[in-house]
Amino acid sequence: LRQGGSLSQTPPEPHERPDSFINDPWQSPGEKSNCVTFSTPPLGEDLEMTGPSAFYFYAALSTEDANWFVNILDVAPDGSKTLVTKGWLKASHRELDEKKSLPYQPYHKHLRRLPIKPDEVYEYAIDIRDTSYVFKAGHRIQLLIKGQDSPWEDFFIWYHISNMYETKHSIYHDSRYPSYLLLPVIPK
Repeated sequence: LRQGGSLSQTPPEPHERPDSFINDPWQSPGEKSNCVTFSTPPLGEDLEMTGPSAFYFYAALSTEDANWFVNILDVAPDGSKTLVTKGWLKASHRELDEKKSLPYQPYHKHLRRLPIKPDEVYEYAIDIRDTSYVFKAGHRIQLLIKGQDSPWEDFFIWYHISNMYETKHSIYHDSRYPSYLLLPVIPK
């Protein structure tokens, strides 16, 4: 993740500012959830992604717990978007099982709740559902990060109960907190 909403293979700079959004649990029907997005430049050639993906990131919350939802989207040259896959995690359930986790497939224990101190930065790892998809040349890969599902959103596949507190989600991406998306790219 890079400043300006960029998804890049270039490591982040030391002083990049975090991106944030405020989760609004009382949004009106039809209203989109607040979010941040990171996108690649248009792809120069077709890119196949097959298998599990993972999102490793550093973030702070303004409340003692919240939800994280990530979507991987295909953005066509005309701006239309297709949901490719999705992942989610309750912040207090971030504990990984080191014996079962793989770099491309983090495995969470879900046996206890780890405390969250508001405004403190924690590392999270989200297992993103397996997929097989080809992004066409000229299309962009987009990572969308939000704090809640909405049953009326365009990309409705799974639905989770929202955190009922207005929460500021801040995602860090600098040389100290190098947040990244790990994709299963299949070489040609």
